[in-house]
Amino acid sequence: MGLDLYFFKKDINIQEVRNNISNLYEKLRAIQEEIEQAEDIYDNAKLADVNITHNLNKMADAVGLYEVLWKPDEIGITTASQMIPFLEKGIKKLRENPEKYKTFNAPNGYGNYEDFVRFCDSVLHWCNKYPNSVIEANG
Repeated sequence: MGLDLYFFKKDINIQEVRNNISNLYEKLRAIQEEIEQAEDIYDNAKLADVNITHNLNKMADAVGLYEVLWKPDEIGITTASQMIPFLEKGIKKLRENPEKYKTFNAPNGYGNYEDFVRFCDSVLHWCNKYPNSVIEANG
């Protein structure tokens, strides 16, 4: 154990500053607890999540799925069931003409046709499993 000596300016009420710091830390702890509770609610509400690189946005656009996947709210899609027909049509197009869509593979190698097809299949799976779920896209 050691001894710490502190020297403060004469015109500062150190006890008042300490009390203020203590009160602020109490507020911070309360806010942190509130954030943790909100995060728990968010995590418990999440049924599934999938991710794909933005490098495949041109492929998504070419097959008619960019807005559906990246910006569903802008085209009025709010629930998973509303995505299903678009996904089915897009996946069919992807599978019917793979060479056309492979031209949109990411030049840096991060993101390709196969990745995008698997992603779309996965999204369709979750849409079918949870058709009434609310969709949130962040990208």
